[in-house]
Amino acid sequence: MRAVNLLPVEQRPGQSVGAGRSQGGAYAVLATVGGLALMAFLYGEAKHEVSSRRAQAAEVTEQAHQAQANAERLAPYTSFIALRNQRMQDVETLVDSRFDWAHVLHEFGRVLPAAASISSLAGTIGSSAASSSLAAAPAPTASTPVAGASSAGSVSSATPTGSVPTFTLVGCATSQAAVALTLERFRLIDGVKEVTLQSATAGTATSSAGASGGCAGRDSSFSAQIIFDPLPSAAAVSTATKAVSDPNGTSAPAPSAPTTSTGSGVKAR
Repeated sequence: MRAVNLLPVEQRPGQSVGAGRSQGGAYAVLATVGGLALMAFLYGEAKHEVSSRRAQAAEVTEQAHQAQANAERLAPYTSFIALRNQRMQDVETLVDSRFDWAHVLHEFGRVLPAAASISSLAGTIGSSAASSSLAAAPAPTASTPVAGASSAGSVSSATPTGSVPTFTLVGCATSQAAVALTLERFRLIDGVKEVTLQSATAGTATSSAGASGGCAGRDSSFSAQIIFDPLPSAAAVSTATKAVSDPNGTSAPAPSAPTTSTGSGVKAR
């Protein structure tokens, strides 16, 4: 007779684990549950990441709106600063269009060496009537103190734009070397473009006072021409004048040209 095994299949020796009635179904269910748990975990992580990125985007957008609001609030101040800088440049252009006679005369006294003196000085602006003239006077020697200046002459109230200021002077020096030094010193004056020696006469031991071009004793006489940089053009000044007009449209008054004076010889201190 054939033997019959009455043990259940899953309890029989030699059978593979899980090879019972379920045929591994329990493991399949466990695997499915694990997969679902993993997908749920990944979904939660992705959702959290999306929420975090959205919060960051909202924060950045808020910061951008705040920065834009601050920029719009400060825009009038920025415009005012730009307008202020432009007005300052325009005013400087108008000031530069007026020749500063007082400053130039101060510069002559500043650079003139002790061994030289100026007996006459004439300044002109282009071909206009605006000019400055120091009347001829006896040239002071190197040891003579500075002579006082007296007011005289007439100068137009406006300096022609685009003109070239030019000075012509006559003076005395203790030697020809002092004449050369004087010309070099004149080149140090603010705005000087060119210095030209027109004539120079050496003094002699037998020269009497006033015999050598109005210079005393052995002093040498000389004459020179000093040319300054041209003033701004009329177009630049006209533009600047319109730019500095007041809120009602009225142009602000431009600074007038400094008046000049005439007097006796100029001597370095």
